[in-house]
Amino acid sequence: MTRILITTFGSSGDLNPFIALGLGLRARGHDVVYAVEDTFEPVLTAAGFTTAHHLSGNVNTLLQRYTPEIYRSGLPFTSTDIIIGKYVVPTLPAKIEELRAACAGVDLMVAPSQHFAASAVSELTGIPLATVNLSPVSFPSAHLVPHPLPIPLPGPLRRLANRAQWGVGEMVLRSIADKPINSIRAGYGLPPRRDQLTTGNLSSRFTAIAVSPAFVRPQPDWPPQVRITGFCFWDTPNGWSESEEITAFLDGSKPVIAVSAGSTSMQIPGVFERFYRVSIEAIQCLGGRALIIGADPGSLLYPLPEDVLSLPFAPFSQIYPRCSAVIHHGGIGTTAQALRAGVPALVVPWAFDQFFTAAQVEQIGAGRWLWHRAYTRERVARTLHTLLMSGSSSAARARAVAHGIAQEDGVGTLCEALESCYEQSLSHAGESHG
Repeated sequence: MTRILITTFGSSGDLNPFIALGLGLRARGHDVVYAVEDTFEPVLTAAGFTTAHHLSGNVNTLLQRYTPEIYRSGLPFTSTDIIIGKYVVPTLPAKIEELRAACAGVDLMVAPSQHFAASAVSELTGIPLATVNLSPVSFPSAHLVPHPLPIPLPGPLRRLANRAQWGVGEMVLRSIADKPINSIRAGYGLPPRRDQLTTGNLSSRFTAIAVSPAFVRPQPDWPPQVRITGFCFWDTPNGWSESEEITAFLDGSKPVIAVSAGSTSMQIPGVFERFYRVSIEAIQCLGGRALIIGADPGSLLYPLPEDVLSLPFAPFSQIYPRCSAVIHHGGIGTTAQALRAGVPALVVPWAFDQFFTAAQVEQIGAGRWLWHRAYTRERVARTLHTLLMSGSSSAARARAVAHGIAQEDGVGTLCEALESCYEQSLSHAGESHG
């Protein structure tokens, strides 16, 4: 039996795929343990994992303190700079020590490539590391749009524009992360790394991008160890059940449009107030019903208008398939659930990788995107009308993407790849000893 340590950080949307992976590995007979921040431990316990090692840090505290800069700038570099400077770097030395202690007796470690403590501990201990990324945004490619463009471009010009955007992006990200992280690595006697926020911190053994090829296809200019394995879905805690109120709302005669700003919305009151208000107004203009999921109560006006229901939590996997469309912020987990449900999406990116995700949703034809600063009732109503109209190409494309995802086994494929990665590491170890 292989003992596998899974470690991650961020929001609950960043944890859910790793819970799906842990459940899959455990079902295959492996001993799975986690090393996570305190905010994740109750969710892991509810999912049946009793072994969770503590890591320093709390992303929710950071978001509460730097909310205006992160969510109101509208620039992914600003949010990334804050995350690295105020959250990742200050907690990295403690995380390295905590993770090294947690790795006692571990055969394989699994982490996202931006988990810089994991790569450092792998180098310090010799424990093989497999990197699993939840978004392709860390993998520059001339064939992928890193940020939505204002106008469509023909193929050759689009590839040139893509290269230029990725080039600028890599330069900026390099300036944000490489120096402070390498300074900490040097304290442990580790060599410096370049482009650590993109491909510079990938496992040399195996790197998975846990998305469906229906969302992003493998690109010819990616590193050779990178493999797309499919989405890993988990979002329904033990004990959750659908209330009669939810059932009645979803089963009404009017189309339901779900609205969510992600798992961190509850922790940052006020930021999404206009987003929710405009969304509700636009949905009502079209004669639909608005189902708000995960909004901070202070972001909504009470009493709620007729045909509006607000829920602190509901699993998207249970809700989205019964909706006519989804409005969301572009988080990769939310995006995956909308694609899996086969409903068209209106994506409103705010920070981080959400701009890339918005561009990709529109690129594959499964929805549209709007910049949050241009988010008005009229624009939203027009966009939703296009998505919902009879014969909508976005609705048809969303159904086709969902059909493709239904044929995949993202968890099983990733589990098999990790088992192969571990077997190869044993083989290499045996050769080196021989």
